[in-house]
Amino acid sequence: MTLLRNLINLIFTETCFSCNQRIQANEKYLCQECELKLDFITDICPKCGAELSDTECRYCREGNYVFTKARSLFQFNKQIQALIHNLKYNEISGVAKYLTEKTVTYLKEFQPFGEIDFICPVPLHKVKKRERGYNQAELISKNLASQLNWEHASDLITRIRYTNTQTSLSKEKRCENVKNAFRINKKYEMKDKNILIIDDVFTTGATINSISNLLKHNQIGKIYVLTIARA
Repeated sequence: MTLLRNLINLIFTETCFSCNQRIQANEKYLCQECELKLDFITDICPKCGAELSDTECRYCREGNYVFTKARSLFQFNKQIQALIHNLKYNEISGVAKYLTEKTVTYLKEFQPFGEIDFICPVPLHKVKKRERGYNQAELISKNLASQLNWEHASDLITRIRYTNTQTSLSKEKRCENVKNAFRINKKYEMKDKNILIIDDVFTTGATINSISNLLKHNQIGKIYVLTIARA
């Protein structure tokens, strides 16, 4: 499998994931033109991180979010979609390192969160993780923990119920789909601790909110959320 992944990486890094143009030796995954389209989100709701078109955030009004604060690096566009797709479905795990570098830059530049005690990924069900070979959010959270000297709790939250993909579901169906799908690992002492949850894409926030509700009822301190993209 490792040899296969190396061969795939070698093949795919020859062209831009987004526009399929040949990339230069100093470029990685995206050509320079496509990488320039990765702009950090800055004009955002102070709670959920959505881009604001007016003074009232409809996402917070409709989402009933219980986390403390959420942020996303980028708006979901063709370039981010290509990166995440290749990370999740083409076994190009090196993309996680690339996205981690972007995330570290974002965190240092904007410092969106307060003190963080633990960092953890949104979990995959064990069946899906076995099929994919890894959890893409966990690759990023592990890299971030290493670079920023945070404690990584990869198994703090476990997914105990297999759920269908959320992609084609409505907001209401998404909430129902992830209801009672998670459990907290009691081996961690988390009372009053601040936690940062990592995922790839924030769409309606149903998954993150389900996890946040669970954490809140277990006397967690502040619940921060960071995703690579905001759909």
